Amino acid sequence: MSWSAQKGRVVFVILLFGVQVVQGMETIDWGGTYAQTTICGLTGTTVEFQCSFWYPQTIDGQNTNVVKRFWFTKGSSYNTEDLSLDPEYSGRLHFDCQGDLCRLSIRELRESDAAVYKFRFVTNHGREGSYSVMPGVNLTVNDLRVQVRNYRQKTLRCVTKCHLGSSPSYNWYENGEEIQNENSQDYTPAHNSKHSYSCAVRDQHLLSPPACVVEKCNKVVYDNRNICALKGSSVDITCTYSHPYAIRTKFWFRADPSYMRINPSPPRNLQLDDRDRVEYPRESYRRSTLRIKNVMESDSAEYRFKFTTYDFEWRSSLPGTSLTVAAVQVQVMDVEVEDSYVSAQLSCHMSCSPTAPLSFCWMRNGRSAVDCSTAQMTKHHKIDLYPGDYVTCGVHGYPLTVSTPLYALKAPLIWPSDPEEILEGRPLTLTCRTDTQTSYGQHWYKKLKPSGHQAVGDGPELVFTSIRSSDSAEYFCTVGNELGNKTSQSVMIDVKYAPKSSFLGVSPSQDIQVGQSVSLTCSCDANPAASYTWYKDNQIVPQGAERNYRFISIQSKDAGSFYCKAHNKYGNVNSSQVFINVQYGPLHANVSAIPSSSISVGSSVSLTCSSDANPDASYIWYKDNEESPKFTGAVFNISDYRQHHGGEYRCEARNAFGSLNATLWLQVKASPLEAATIGCVTAALLLILLLVAVLMLRKKMASKHTTQCKAQPKATADSHRDHQEELVYSVVAFSKHAPTYSNVANAKRDQDDGVEYTAVGCSDSRVSRPKLQEEPDVSTLYSTVQKKRI
Repeated sequence: MSWSAQKGRVVFVILLFGVQVVQGMETIDWGGTYAQTTICGLTGTTVEFQCSFWYPQTIDGQNTNVVKRFWFTKGSSYNTEDLSLDPEYSGRLHFDCQGDLCRLSIRELRESDAAVYKFRFVTNHGREGSYSVMPGVNLTVNDLRVQVRNYRQKTLRCVTKCHLGSSPSYNWYENGEEIQNENSQDYTPAHNSKHSYSCAVRDQHLLSPPACVVEKCNKVVYDNRNICALKGSSVDITCTYSHPYAIRTKFWFRADPSYMRINPSPPRNLQLDDRDRVEYPRESYRRSTLRIKNVMESDSAEYRFKFTTYDFEWRSSLPGTSLTVAAVQVQVMDVEVEDSYVSAQLSCHMSCSPTAPLSFCWMRNGRSAVDCSTAQMTKHHKIDLYPGDYVTCGVHGYPLTVSTPLYALKAPLIWPSDPEEILEGRPLTLTCRTDTQTSYGQHWYKKLKPSGHQAVGDGPELVFTSIRSSDSAEYFCTVGNELGNKTSQSVMIDVKYAPKSSFLGVSPSQDIQVGQSVSLTCSCDANPAASYTWYKDNQIVPQGAERNYRFISIQSKDAGSFYCKAHNKYGNVNSSQVFINVQYGPLHANVSAIPSSSISVGSSVSLTCSSDANPDASYIWYKDNEESPKFTGAVFNISDYRQHHGGEYRCEARNAFGSLNATLWLQVKASPLEAATIGCVTAALLLILLLVAVLMLRKKMASKHTTQCKAQPKATADSHRDHQEELVYSVVAFSKHAPTYSNVANAKRDQDDGVEYTAVGCSDSRVSRPKLQEEPDVSTLYSTVQKKRI
């Protein structure tokens, strides 16, 4: 027997009785070594074995691969039994291999675990390729106990047959309560008391059973430190106790920490809580039994015994008996996946190991797969399972121990909570459904483009408390167990939502010129896809519902502020406004003068040039055909206007996209003095011309008369009179006030010239004043003359 200060699992301690390294080899190329060949372990602790091994890398040109590793205690080197398949060790073994080093640990050590443990490995070379490392590790199991060294002085010693190492430290307990500041191996009580004493190796929490210093003392000793019971069976938990006086009360109670947290009140008699299943059978002297019928997994706990006398209450903090209720389950040892089925090597596993031998039953789809009545039926079974098949195991004679079914899974199905329309912001739940009644490991994945997937959750449901547009994707789930995994078909989650984040883009984005092709594109995030309405200067443009608005050849009239409205049945959103600025060269250039009529000398004049252009044009002024510009700017001012300023002026309007010219003719209006001078000079010139003409005419006429006289010497009187007739001109006289002729009417003023001219007429009173032309030619600016007979 052994005692522990903690229930269930205890920290392992490896106690070496001696260390000896032995290498067992059958050939020079095969072998292995153990870290220790002798180990002494205390009951209830954990021990560990280590073995490293080697083998030839190739045999007959074929590479060597290790296919199996295991530990054993029974059988010969060629006919061994894997220790992990022994029900005596069920739930207490841990096996781990890393490369060529393998470890085996055994927890909750029992006296029955004492044996020689050997390691064996098997390669791909068949029976000849197997090797057992000898001689193995010899494990002995011992208790920790209190020994009375001197009955007269009542000196106590904490002893064990296992070597505890150098200078171990100890704890001592009196009536189950720790004695402070005592850490040596020996302890002497202060007086000859009726108390019991226990010892423990410090930091290892392993206690010895209590011992009395005198013949009778107060103590409780539990028959079993741990008990493994099958679900549905009845279990007896027993103890022995002693006391020097008569007992007043005694009962059993649960002392596990979880139960005591729920029920912090003083210990309560279990029989009062559950009379149907808990009973105390008829007890013998100083021995008590707790019987729990039809045990369940919830009965797994630590149980303690309590008694009181007239002046004493045994309420020790020392551990009692830990009960573990075993529920069997199907454990997969090996599986081979075929196209339509799986072939599995199974084991009926238990969470603890009962002391009594058991027979196991196997069932497929609820029907017996083996003869369960056969005694000592093996706990291992090989079976082929098709999708939807399930297998269970149980202990013969214990119907409540049947395991939960292990299924060969089918592919699961996904069911959305809202199979119709999925709207953004609403909750959505996806359920991964299987056709089995038991739950397995379920995992959720989201497909990523172009390939791949992302894990997004675990469990039978994937919950979106408020689904977002970014959650739109294909989803699938997987279910898995020891027999493999199955994957569902993907389901598309298409989240609907109103347009958002509308954006208006322009191409080209800048320097738009007349005649270019310009595209406006409205973009937004919406599901279903949005329709569009276009606006220019806040007025709807009859463009239709397309997302593109295009100008094949944009014109200046197309400039303006544009935006678009994106809309679907869930809502709408407007884009920001974008101004389309159409650029072009100068158009419709004009020039003007102020004043606009004829301009007098000495006055001022402003010439203005304007045009339609984007960007605004710059202006350069030229005069006549001169190449050098006169002025740069839209307005050209001449402050002191002179005769030489008259002529043609040309304005050139120019920007980056072109240029355009416009002209203006300026005339000079003469002053009164200048006009009079010009008139006199003109009249004088006309008079001279007239006199020259008269002289030439007279000379011609005289020549003609002489010729006629010679031809006709006897002319008549009429002839003579006619001969005497000749043209004469009236005397020309100037008026007093203007350089005009007195017998000549005023000529009409020419609005386009700066000089006024007059028409000249004859001065003879007998000569009528003919009406002059409004704009006589210079060559005809003579007076109309009437001939006068002399």
